[in-house]
Amino acid sequence: MGTLTARLEVRLPPRTLQLLRQEARIRGMPVAQLVREAIELWLMQDRQARMQAAESLFQIEAPVANWPEMKQEIEEAHLKADLP
Repeated sequence: MGTLTARLEVRLPPRTLQLLRQEARIRGMPVAQLVREAIELWLMQDRQARMQAAESLFQIEAPVANWPEMKQEIEEAHLKADLP
């Protein structure tokens, strides 16, 4: 991990902070380190999920139009969905 220079203040409900402190104590690490690791894990998992979704779409090999045509189709479908 690089040098830690930026600060972030986060306000939590008392119960959440209590659970964080308990988990940090169990793992033998400071709460701040536990929070940093949890954030990094969440970001990595979210990025992996988006990549997997994109790869699944690419595997479909569906024909696609140019962007202006696709945008128009998306907008038209959205408008139809809003109609009663």
